[in-house]
Amino acid sequence: RSGARRALVGLAAGALSGAAAGFATTPLDVVKTRAMLEVSERGSAAQRQGRPGPGTLRLLGQLASEGGARALFRGAAARTTYVGLSCALSFGAFEWCRASLQQVN
Repeated sequence: RSGARRALVGLAAGALSGAAAGFATTPLDVVKTRAMLEVSERGSAAQRQGRPGPGTLRLLGQLASEGGARALFRGAAARTTYVGLSCALSFGAFEWCRASLQQVN
């Protein structure tokens, strides 16, 4: 196969796999963001006392009970697009470079 064809296949594979991964991991990203916000709202006094931050499972359950799946997948379109494009560019560039280097060899 030519370098351009490999790059296009890599681009498509990266886009699909990245978009799927971005969508599937959105609830974890939402929980991470919520945990970071809770820690910053508690302030440094709580951190100095060594209190643990909010637990992942607790936040996941809280978000699900408050807003259901909609709350867990808030921002999924933007995240899916961002991760899909990022992976598409990475995979496509890797395949193009690999094909170019194989031609030199």
